[in-house]
Amino acid sequence: MGTGPEVVVVGSGVAGLAAALGAAGCGANVLVVEGAGVLGGTSALSGGVVWLPASPQLAAAGFHDSPAEALAYLRAVAGGELDDALARAFVDDAGRVATEVEERTPLAWEVLSHWPDYASELPGGKSGGRSMWPRTITMPRSLDAMVQGAPDQAGGPGRDAATESDGADNDGVVLRGPVRGRALVGGLVTGALDAGVRLRTGSRVSALVVKGDSIVGAEVDGERIDGRVVLATGGFQHDAALVADYLPGPPVVALGPPGCRGDGLRMARTVGATLANMDEGWWMPAMRVPGERFEDVAYYRPLHGERAKPGSIMIDGRGRRFVDEARNYGDVGRAMRAATGPGGATSHRGPPCRLVFDAAYRRRYPVGPLEPADPDPDWLTRADDLGALARAIGVPPATFADTVARFNASAVSGEDPDFGRGALSYDRWIGDHEAAHPTLAPLAEAPFYALPVHLGCMGTKGGPGTDDRGRVRSHAGRVVEGLYAAGNVAAGPFGSATPAGGATLGPALVFGFRAGEAAARDR
Repeated sequence: MGTGPEVVVVGSGVAGLAAALGAAGCGANVLVVEGAGVLGGTSALSGGVVWLPASPQLAAAGFHDSPAEALAYLRAVAGGELDDALARAFVDDAGRVATEVEERTPLAWEVLSHWPDYASELPGGKSGGRSMWPRTITMPRSLDAMVQGAPDQAGGPGRDAATESDGADNDGVVLRGPVRGRALVGGLVTGALDAGVRLRTGSRVSALVVKGDSIVGAEVDGERIDGRVVLATGGFQHDAALVADYLPGPPVVALGPPGCRGDGLRMARTVGATLANMDEGWWMPAMRVPGERFEDVAYYRPLHGERAKPGSIMIDGRGRRFVDEARNYGDVGRAMRAATGPGGATSHRGPPCRLVFDAAYRRRYPVGPLEPADPDPDWLTRADDLGALARAIGVPPATFADTVARFNASAVSGEDPDFGRGALSYDRWIGDHEAAHPTLAPLAEAPFYALPVHLGCMGTKGGPGTDDRGRVRSHAGRVVEGLYAAGNVAAGPFGSATPAGGATLGPALVFGFRAGEAAARDR
């Protein structure tokens, strides 16, 4: 345990655990407070991928990158929404933080050599190497049981291994292989414990303790704990009132653990924090298997590679395509939001969109938990012809037939003149590498299927604005002394953009680390 100042970290996802490591490394006495009974939050449910450009690990794997190239890419992909000061700090410090994690935890990074940036064709973009995830680790049962698991993860609490496989296939997140979020959290927890960090689960921070213009502690289950406070509570997607206030438009279904209910946002508002990026989220097309629940709320599964496989399209409520279905989840989610929001094509009744595919697709590709050999479930609409399918799902049959016919005519030759599906490196990578075209094929073989697709939010991107050390800013333009924020509770540095795989956890790791260091060092 350190001999320096007290630092209270609220939340135990990647941002919070990184803050704990950063503060402990500077000699602080650190307490991590987690409202849930287990650790890790949304981070533990994720693929565990971190986007850390210009890292030594990337260079050791034979890739050339630089902070200048990464910054150029972020400027290109985010446009005028980029917080340039935060982006500069991120690209300059990502390599240091990646190395600190390897040195201070049992984690070792595996460079995902052929995971392209989501818009790798833009200036500064790379075709692989910037995204990494932790190699598999084995945790003691006592620690493994402390880390959050999910219904669709084989490696849940009570298992010896932090992931369900030691496989070398590093396409696991999209190709149904290993999920490393639990490994990432488990390794960070181990490093934090080794550094003397105290962990307190099942305890909710209800308020900040204010003295004058400074934050001097937090109220935890009615107990006052003195110290500087780092907010790392995640987003607010599970709070209906906050979603209604800040995410207007089509209905949003919440992914991630129910603890993402805006606790940190509410605390920051009470002390006059300036808010930014409040109408944005980490959007994710999602599906629902009836009856699946997670901590007593409906559980939604993300749709990753299903959208990109040949023989499928997505349609809106009028039976029309509206997006390159193989693009990254953030871009597809934004397109869903635009297509189904005020003035959009679809009413707010029922699922806004559907994934449509044919029998050849059904025989070859999994859909969520549904394997090709499984019998057709009730939650998947099936019809013997396109007209019957259109009537079953309530879209105009003529429009739907025209949509499919137009798509099929071009897909035969591997083209998509309407939305450019397959033109991007990411499109081709996420598709089927063994097919004639990785992402394009006509929907030609009956029966035909339709799956409801919901606009999912893995986490919100809005919250208190911070400087490059995680210090929360106030409406008056000053820093709120003693208060820091990182991860999804804070305003996202990249605006609405989703630059690459791991663009949530990478900044959470870097800015969490920096916030913890600042909380320990500031006087």
